[in-house]
Amino acid sequence: MPFQSPPIVLEQSELEAHCRRWRSAGRFAFDTEFIRDETYDAALCLVQVSDGREVVLIDPLADLDVAPFWELVCDPDVLTIVHAGKEDFEVCLRQTGRAPRNVFDVQIAAGFVGLGYPISLTRLVQLVLHRRLVKGQTLTDWQRRPLTEQQLRYAVEDVAHLPQICDRLSAEIERRGRSAWAREEFDRFESADFYRRAVSERIDRFKGASRLDRLGLAVLARLVEWRDVWAQERNRPARAMMRDDVVLEIARRRPAKGSDLEVLRGFPQSRNPKVIRQILDIIAEARRIPPGELPEAQAAHIEAPMTRVALDLLSAAARAICHEESLSVELVGSSQRLRELLDHTSGQAGETPALLQGWRAEFIGRRLCDLLEGRCELHFSGWPENPRLRTVTHGGGNAGASADR
Repeated sequence: MPFQSPPIVLEQSELEAHCRRWRSAGRFAFDTEFIRDETYDAALCLVQVSDGREVVLIDPLADLDVAPFWELVCDPDVLTIVHAGKEDFEVCLRQTGRAPRNVFDVQIAAGFVGLGYPISLTRLVQLVLHRRLVKGQTLTDWQRRPLTEQQLRYAVEDVAHLPQICDRLSAEIERRGRSAWAREEFDRFESADFYRRAVSERIDRFKGASRLDRLGLAVLARLVEWRDVWAQERNRPARAMMRDDVVLEIARRRPAKGSDLEVLRGFPQSRNPKVIRQILDIIAEARRIPPGELPEAQAAHIEAPMTRVALDLLSAAARAICHEESLSVELVGSSQRLRELLDHTSGQAGETPALLQGWRAEFIGRRLCDLLEGRCELHFSGWPENPRLRTVTHGGGNAGASADR
């Protein structure tokens, strides 16, 4: 069947007419194509929208004001369907200062019915609709005009099937009684804080940060924030302004005068008096922090042998429960969440862990606590023909977790 090019919105009046139609329909699916290789903020190049019958492309490079579309994304009376929509919603938040409302993310929904998480759109379309997508434009230049037929095909396929997938997954989630769980997860998109990574989380990604002392961590945190503002002001990627390894080395050395910075390799800004002054001021400011207020250094983690055993048992139980009840274990959380639960039950952490909050507590967290606190046991049987792993209460009742292969 020959490919039919979708309508491309180039006029403001067209965009506003489509937005009125999508609002009347009460729902739509969308995706975006953007490039952020050379800029701090992603450069929005294309918006693809599907109402389930037709795909329409919005061209932001055609001197359009896309605000009416973002108003639609933020309308609580309209359902916005996406696949892995966090980065798309970041564009909305940046351009409007508002987070989306009433979201349905099919990637998350797939996890609630055991199809896997995170799952690619290609795989999801194949599993739910038994169709194959031909993807191959991930490195394309979306700023180039006119768009090629291959780019248009790719853009259309990114959204064309989302409404139908939403219908099928929503019905299955409802059948399993998990609609409230899914809504809890979708509601996270509605908080602006969801899109902001804490500085402490960002510096953990610096290779070698764990070897810094407390003052070094304070300097690193302030340098990261300063570099971010500097990059944003010039709309350049943060690492293009100053490489991570240079930032880390400055935090380690903590030079007191400009000449100490000039000897660093990979630091072309060492001859910029303004940059040097700002860095030295950051270091001096960090030195004035009272010792008791400095961030805690990352102590070497010495793990008792039985702690590792307990973590392995929790992981096995979680996988067994998720397998039996068709919910993707990756949606429940990483091994770090199991460790947080273990620390909480042993009294090493006071903050309530994620596995004891919301739907995760209801689905699995309390069951894992029962296991840790001796109210139930793991029973493994049936190897190799019909292996089963079950959590069984001391009274003999099955606590509901089993896994068959």
